[in-house]
Amino acid sequence: MKSPWDQASEGAPRRRERFFNLPPIVTWTAIGLLGLYFLFVLLPPDMRQQVIWDFAFVPARFGALPPEYANVPHSSALWGVLTMVTHTGLHGGLMHVGFNVAWLMAFGTVVARVGGTRGFVAVYVIGAMAGALLFWAMHPEELIPVVGASGAISALMGAAVRFLYGPGLARLTDPRVLTFTAIWLAINLVFGLGGFQIGGQSGQIAWEAHMGGYFAGLLIIPYFIRYRRPA
Repeated sequence: MKSPWDQASEGAPRRRERFFNLPPIVTWTAIGLLGLYFLFVLLPPDMRQQVIWDFAFVPARFGALPPEYANVPHSSALWGVLTMVTHTGLHGGLMHVGFNVAWLMAFGTVVARVGGTRGFVAVYVIGAMAGALLFWAMHPEELIPVVGASGAISALMGAAVRFLYGPGLARLTDPRVLTFTAIWLAINLVFGLGGFQIGGQSGQIAWEAHMGGYFAGLLIIPYFIRYRRPA
């Protein structure tokens, strides 16, 4: 004999669960990163080089460009501030953007659910800028462009870590948060300082941007939590 609860559940319409239950802002960001990459690879080689110069982050823009760059468009420090964010839309290869989109879906989903769209965007943008700033601080005369959303996504990771171990916001001194942070730092040091590459892609890993973004996300997420009143 079926209980009243079984009978009620049989009569109720079932909701269809989406295969990828991602917040819209995460879905659109992933689509945007992939779309920008495929548009970029379709460009002629000369135009690709121009796009990299215009929108990648080049630390030397902030006062260390050689004299021959004086009349080159988009060489100013003011434009350099813009590229602290725009460099996240460029990637060095399919493996590069693929890794970033995978991490985006994993950690960005957590941030979007606790902080909403505004919190997600704030952590992404601030993390991208923090990552670029730390890279600039350690390589102020670097002319090689920095590309990729890794700094911004590391910020989403840092923010998400504080919600991975139970309900509510974990303290910065939580041993699990400290352990995760130590492991992430060690991985970046090994791959960054060791000169390793991901999937054979050209260029070294900008571990400084990863850590700048990560610590930014770790610290700022409490200011972007979306609190809901109980029903």
